[in-house]
Amino acid sequence: MHRRRFIAGLAAGCLGLPAAYGQSENGTRATDTSGAGEPLTLFVPGPENSGLAALGRSMAASLDAEGFASTLAYDPRGSGAGIRSFADRFSSHGNALMAGSFGMIGASILARLPLTLDNLTPVARLTTEYAVAAVRPDSPYVSLRSFLTALKTDPGAILFGGGTVGTVDHILAAMIARQAGLKAGQLRYKSIIGGTGAIDAVLQGEFTCVLGGLSELQPRLALGQLRALAVSAPQRLPGIAIPTFLEQGAPIELANWRGVFAPPGIDAPRLAHLTALTDRMVTGATWKAMLFRYNWTGDYLAGPGFGAFVRSETSRVRVLLAELGL
Repeated sequence: MHRRRFIAGLAAGCLGLPAAYGQSENGTRATDTSGAGEPLTLFVPGPENSGLAALGRSMAASLDAEGFASTLAYDPRGSGAGIRSFADRFSSHGNALMAGSFGMIGASILARLPLTLDNLTPVARLTTEYAVAAVRPDSPYVSLRSFLTALKTDPGAILFGGGTVGTVDHILAAMIARQAGLKAGQLRYKSIIGGTGAIDAVLQGEFTCVLGGLSELQPRLALGQLRALAVSAPQRLPGIAIPTFLEQGAPIELANWRGVFAPPGIDAPRLAHLTALTDRMVTGATWKAMLFRYNWTGDYLAGPGFGAFVRSETSRVRVLLAELGL
């Protein structure tokens, strides 16, 4: 999948309804048909240095470029507390979108959270991103093969670092460990909420290998502060000189999608309004620039199709976690 690709989705069917997007026929600002009477809130269940936060900021900039006011709100406690906070704060009026991801499904399952993405209203999938395994530039592991050999020889000497347990980072670490022939109990993994915390930890020598989304690790890779071992994409990404796990003989492929969810119990008119906003946003030049900036693949899917996708992903993650012994 080309990282510059984006799918317009339902936009073509909605472009004939300019008032629904807050624009009148002559291009001037129109009344918000949702009836909210206030800016849209973009809610991030994580700290301001996380991948979800980057998505929230990108959405805010893209919506602003299209003429829609929005505000950002964060809950640095992460998935569980964030989902509950979002549901409690916004279900009464619904003029809000929460950033969610593949990783939140696994985290919710392993933590046995009472409130998950299943309890929210799916609006749209926006992006897909691949994960990178990286080490310090002075690490003795100069290739994925040498790293796997060391992991197999002395599992206790290798400590992985990444996001919350159950997220893409953790699942990828378990897949790498399985490739080295380790049992689930031999994996040493430490989670830190927020991508930059894990990066700092590996630079300080606390972790042997850091796992994270390409957008989070790429700035340090470009500066030479990290050295990538592999990326979890099906083939090399355009403009990114990182070999895949697959081309190095490891059958590992994993993607982290991100999207937005509305509060539970939202009515049909409000859901249609929020979907129309995302339809409009992904057609804009600013959003396309954000995809390029963060090396995200635009992977737009809105409406009932996204709801079916989330249900399918939930089932798939349950199976994957069981297979990995997590």
